[in-house]
Amino acid sequence: MKITEDLCIVEGYPVLFIKSMNALVCSDLHLGYEGVMAEKGNFIPKVNLKNIKRILTHAVNETKADRLIIDGDIKNEFSKVHIEEFKELRELVDYLKSELELGRITLIKGNHDNFVDRVKNRIGIETFSCEMLENSRLFFHGDGMPREKLYKLIVMGHLHPAITLYNKVGVKEKLHCFLYGKTKKGQEAIVLPAMNYFAEGVGVNTQDVSDIVPFFRSFIDINNMRALCLGEREIMDFGVIGNLRAAAGP
Repeated sequence: MKITEDLCIVEGYPVLFIKSMNALVCSDLHLGYEGVMAEKGNFIPKVNLKNIKRILTHAVNETKADRLIIDGDIKNEFSKVHIEEFKELRELVDYLKSELELGRITLIKGNHDNFVDRVKNRIGIETFSCEMLENSRLFFHGDGMPREKLYKLIVMGHLHPAITLYNKVGVKEKLHCFLYGKTKKGQEAIVLPAMNYFAEGVGVNTQDVSDIVPFFRSFIDINNMRALCLGEREIMDFGVIGNLRAAAGP
């Protein structure tokens, strides 16, 4: 789906393609998730990494991109080194380089990405703390506030945006979505959905997200952002959040 002449969403997938950079952008992979959950007594199938490989393989084949930008939270654990996270991180990077032939992999570190700098040189990725400015595009995870102000486009993750829907008997379903709109100063802004297979998503049409992404408090009116939802091999434009909130009622 074309958003602008330079920005496209890979149909049906949580991946943005920036044509002028020949780069794919994704966020919130949370590698090692199943291993971390197993330590807490919650045993779930190990499918996240396999699914991420499948998505990125499709995205590279569709776009012929030669670069990947990960906009934060490539791993899951906050406060310690978890062996499964770094095992999966190495496996993913090896796959991206050898099988998909991506020449450059960039990580903008999120709040889950402690300790990644210890291995970045060995596995061959570049990292930026919190944000990266390149050609007037600011890549920023979203858990704090950006330092850079002079940009034309800001790309964020962290929120895991989704639209919450209810059927006639009150059963809830969530559709992961991109959010696209403008800041109050007129810059383009896009919020990426989570790539993690198990991410439930935050219902942006039913709850206040300003505490999750502080940037929304002062710089973006989420009511004016469009929800571009992931469907089965397609993107569905649900319109602006303000209208969705009004339709939901009090």
